[in-house]
Amino acid sequence: MVLGKKEDSTRFLEPQRLLEHKDICSINHKGSAGKMKVDAVKEMFTRSVVKHGVKYARYIGDGDSKTFKGILDVNPYGGDLLVEKKECVGHVQKRMGSRLRKVKKEKGLGGKGVESVEDMKNSVWATYYHKSSTDDKPQHQYCPSGPSSWCKWQQAVADDRAENYVHEQPPLDDKILEAMKPIYENLSSEDLLRRCLGAETQNNNESLNSLIWTFAPKHIHAGPQTVEIANYIAVCIFNEGFLPILQIFSTMGIKIGHNAFVFAQQRDNTRIDRSERRVSYASMEARTARRSERASENSQFEVEEGTLYEAGIAD
Repeated sequence: MVLGKKEDSTRFLEPQRLLEHKDICSINHKGSAGKMKVDAVKEMFTRSVVKHGVKYARYIGDGDSKTFKGILDVNPYGGDLLVEKKECVGHVQKRMGSRLRKVKKEKGLGGKGVESVEDMKNSVWATYYHKSSTDDKPQHQYCPSGPSSWCKWQQAVADDRAENYVHEQPPLDDKILEAMKPIYENLSSEDLLRRCLGAETQNNNESLNSLIWTFAPKHIHAGPQTVEIANYIAVCIFNEGFLPILQIFSTMGIKIGHNAFVFAQQRDNTRIDRSERRVSYASMEARTARRSERASENSQFEVEEGTLYEAGIAD
């Protein structure tokens, strides 16, 4: 869809030029950019059967209820199928962080797919009670157990050292915990967590969108032909890399030299290497386990060897 200006500028054109303008005008939507998004998604759902022979059973959203409400209002499949809203887990994580930072500012206070609502609820509350714990009242019941846990108390339990464990950091102040608790209660609601089952994410869509915006920036007006060409180029690069772009140039009669071929290969290899590195370190649990393992090993060395590095140790 191509967004039209709120004020119809064509009314300033002369009659003849107005007729010429209407023949080439690419505007097909009037209203705000936000309304354009809602209308576009509604159109995608209502034409899915006719155009592709499929029904979209799920809508993965980022918390914006307007678009999903638009789908429900149009009821694209009648009584045959009710579209289900799924939450993007990445946006839920961001909302939790942003809300906690907002509480801190306003009140002046200093990974893998989960298939169980109860497991997710426990994971949400783990940090809250972990930061509420003291030596007299440890509250690590929601922290993951085992020697590879990010929780040092649970590591101590696994090594039979819990009785002698000393919390290194004091618990959060009661006022801070009081301010944070409603956020945890909201983000651990069963209704929200059920929509997070399966760890659905919009990341792939947003990655493709960002590639499209490279060729057709969303803050600059572009007609449907420009947007369509940007989509074709972005899909080629997103799915196959840069070599298909050379094939497009060749089809257009542009002669492709050796340097262009080498450049495309290098860009593709760089993208693959970067993606593989991200996949290798994508699991937060794996990174935490590695850090915990190194910290545990270093602690054991310090016990055996004594403190080797500390401020003023050489004085």
